[in-house]
Amino acid sequence: MSSHKTENYRLHIWEPEDNFLREEFNGNFEAIDRHMARMAVGAYVGDGAESQFIELGFTPAAILVMAENGTTRYTNGYWGGLAVMDRPANNGNPIVALEADGFRVYYRSATYCNGEGHVFHYLAIR
Repeated sequence: MSSHKTENYRLHIWEPEDNFLREEFNGNFEAIDRHMARMAVGAYVGDGAESQFIELGFTPAAILVMAENGTTRYTNGYWGGLAVMDRPANNGNPIVALEADGFRVYYRSATYCNGEGHVFHYLAIR
């Protein structure tokens, strides 16, 4: 039986004199799986429409979108941003907004998160 647990995820840690229990290993794997499943990363290509819905299969608590080069702002406008529930990234108009099962990106004056042919990366947190 483990004699210690990690601080953040409470995973089992064994000392040399501890006995191993299969249930503790399984518990560690289940905890890791739960915490890893809280994030998703990916990319999409803008289609040039005024908005595009990006389906994740879950409703995120936060989403960070960045242009392919890792930036969110160029001199001519916004190419990404951070949105959280009920707080879309915006510059007077939405840039990135959370929705059920995913998020929406926009393409309009000074907002280019759906610029046609451009690749964008995202990090979604449940």
